[in-house]
Amino acid sequence: MKTLLAPVMALGIALAACGGGGGAVLPPTSYPTTQNLPTIQIKDRVINLNAKSGYQYAKLTLDVVFADTSGQFVKAKGDSLKKLQDTFATDNQAMVAAFNDVVTTDVSQKTPQELATNDGKEALRKQLIGDFNSRLAAGAPPVLYVNYVDFVMQ
Repeated sequence: MKTLLAPVMALGIALAACGGGGGAVLPPTSYPTTQNLPTIQIKDRVINLNAKSGYQYAKLTLDVVFADTSGQFVKAKGDSLKKLQDTFATDNQAMVAAFNDVVTTDVSQKTPQELATNDGKEALRKQLIGDFNSRLAAGAPPVLYVNYVDFVMQ
């Protein structure tokens, strides 16, 4: 634990020194958190995998978690949180469409053997985060984490 704490603290100090300490974005390995953050869900995607023999597929439901640049989500509770989440999802329908394309492209390139391991799933998570962030419009809050709500391969 101590070996991990030092680099994380150094990152925090560096961010603060560069002016990025106010709403510091934690590295994805620190997620998921119990904080309320803006989230959109990509539901029940069934995607053919890059299998050598026959068809194999993955069924995914993902929560895509964003930075709370305004601080509204972290403070909200109950009905006000639900209203914020619903508004965020409604306001970002184009983002959902673009992210669906990313999921299809990224997952369909993977073999069942790659996704059968924890390392393979973590590599896919990092790839999705990077590709989602590359599709965001200027000024949009960055994607911090992708949570696998449902991940089934057959």
